[in-house]
Amino acid sequence: MREAFVHPRRESGLALMMVMGVLASVMLLLAHLMLVSQLISKESYQVSSKLAMRYRAESAAETAFWLHLTDRRLYTNRTLGRDTSEREEDGFEPWMLDGRPHEMDEGATVVYLATAEPPLKVTALDQLKKGLDASDDADLIEAIDDFINCYEDYVDKDDLVKINSYETKEYAADGFYTLPRNGAMQFREELYWLPNWTQVVNAAVMVVPPRGIQYNTSSNSRPSFFTASDADFCRLLDISPESAELEAIHYTLQEWNQNGTPIEDTLDDPLLSQVRNRFSFDETGLATVAALATDSNRENQAGYRVTREARIGSRTFFSDSHKECFSIWERRWE
Repeated sequence: MREAFVHPRRESGLALMMVMGVLASVMLLLAHLMLVSQLISKESYQVSSKLAMRYRAESAAETAFWLHLTDRRLYTNRTLGRDTSEREEDGFEPWMLDGRPHEMDEGATVVYLATAEPPLKVTALDQLKKGLDASDDADLIEAIDDFINCYEDYVDKDDLVKINSYETKEYAADGFYTLPRNGAMQFREELYWLPNWTQVVNAAVMVVPPRGIQYNTSSNSRPSFFTASDADFCRLLDISPESAELEAIHYTLQEWNQNGTPIEDTLDDPLLSQVRNRFSFDETGLATVAALATDSNRENQAGYRVTREARIGSRTFFSDSHKECFSIWERRWE
């Protein structure tokens, strides 16, 4: 019987193909490992960079808060929008609750301070009916009354249902099996769980004070001119989003933020009078400090926001009886 004969050239060709296949597989594995390594390195940088920026933003916000307290101690006039040359002569940058940007860390972090007392308190929903006419706004007043009934049923401890209101069964029918709270609201966002809130709530809602703190807000229920939205300007001044008046307000805010120009230098008298009547220029005792930090490549950013009492003489400034810890109403990283 004849033995099969394999030509040496054929054997070498088969061996070369096997070696090339193994090399190709190894190269694919190496490429995959390199790609995975790059992804892990990039994710690690993102995480570490984000953490560092969060610490930087928090540090900047705390520093800005102390500078604001110093501003309060040095300068008793807390009216916003007026001439601040007194501070400039002293070489002290104004740190007021006016929404003006303050750069730190060579521009890598920007801090904003603003009043945290919007017109609407969760516990004072009757303010929603302020300025409404019983005949012309009858439907809206009725909707507000129903909304207030929903709020009262949300916070009371009984299961009695008020007119056009919600209790446990009604919330469950809508898929919310854990509502209502049957106790005082702890967060302002709970107001947005109530039915039909979009129909009646058209103003910013104030942060709910921490438990045990009774905070007396200012009697002024007008929104701050420096933190009001375009919707607030259009609604309270009865102007359109495309109006020249709104454009003039934008220019006034820009001049104030960039140059500290008093508002009476940029607004015409008729509009200035309307603005002063419908918006607040008083610095309140509750401050929101927001900081935004960016990395060296300007690719990633992290934000920090804290709301706290700013009047050192107030008993609500501290959260403990030994006066060692400042009270914090709300804070979050963004």
